[in-house]
Amino acid sequence: MFGKKNNNQRIDPVPPGGLCSLTEVPEGEVLKIVEIRGSQGLHRRLLALGFHPGDLVTLENEALMNGPVLVKNLTTGSRVALGRGIAQKIMVEVATGDE
Repeated sequence: MFGKKNNNQRIDPVPPGGLCSLTEVPEGEVLKIVEIRGSQGLHRRLLALGFHPGDLVTLENEALMNGPVLVKNLTTGSRVALGRGIAQKIMVEVATGDE
């Protein structure tokens, strides 16, 4: 289910200070969660999974054919597979060296 994408799509690196969703970033980039765009239920669910604004995360793998994405929370050390709909609502920016 999880594997390397091999569809020749080039993902540009996120510009410093740029805000984008978790599905728009390249794998392995260290990111900081800025906000969660969604309902209160989604906020509670992500908080229960250990994803909070200000946490450092990295995208580890993307499933083939627009499946779930594997996200590692570097702050807590947990790994969670999130559906693309949820991952699109997590807004991130590139983490600077002092974080």
